[in-house]
Amino acid sequence: MKTLFTLFRKNSWFFLPFLLWLIVGGVMLTTYSQRDLFLSINGEHSDWGDVIVTGLTYLGDGIMFGIVLFLMLVTQRFRLFFIGLAVLLLVTIIVQVAKHYYNAPRPISYFGDETATLVHTVKWVNVHSSCSFPSGHSAAAFGMFSFLAVIGRNKKLGLLLLVMALCAGYSRIYLAQHFFVDVYVGSIVGTLSTVIVYGLFKFRDTTSSPEVCAEALLQANATT
Repeated sequence: MKTLFTLFRKNSWFFLPFLLWLIVGGVMLTTYSQRDLFLSINGEHSDWGDVIVTGLTYLGDGIMFGIVLFLMLVTQRFRLFFIGLAVLLLVTIIVQVAKHYYNAPRPISYFGDETATLVHTVKWVNVHSSCSFPSGHSAAAFGMFSFLAVIGRNKKLGLLLLVMALCAGYSRIYLAQHFFVDVYVGSIVGTLSTVIVYGLFKFRDTTSSPEVCAEALLQANATT
């Protein structure tokens, strides 16, 4: 518990706005229907928006997380590499199990015959029709950016990282790939995955350090 409290306190620039997002998003989910939330977000689009949002959605692509991990491997930051890899694996397992368990329809299937008139799609984006819940891109984005916020030295960048994660989530609704609830739950999955994995690594450090110190002390006494 102390480890988690320290984690939240040191990274308040990410976690406090994230808490606000959870509250606001939760209120929206209880106030508006899934249909209304999707149409209100997906309905606001433009030609230039199609291009920009198509780029934003790659912020939540697993390949982007892979690039981050590759850079850590190249720079020999092995401990952070393994923490990040564990986060990515946990996110992937949770999302894939949930997707296939619920097998929820995506917007183009949900709206059926109304899709052509109500749903905005981007012509160069392949829109999926099944396994909507939760959003894998959103989970990966929040997992990656919360991970970067936790390990980063400049904690004030946490707010920017959260905004980038939210942009990735927004793009999934804009591109008609997911509903609001998919993104909302995906954000929780990704962030909690980082908290759990990083917290376990820190807990392991705190529990093993006394043994290391004791061993070092014994060695020092043996040499005197």
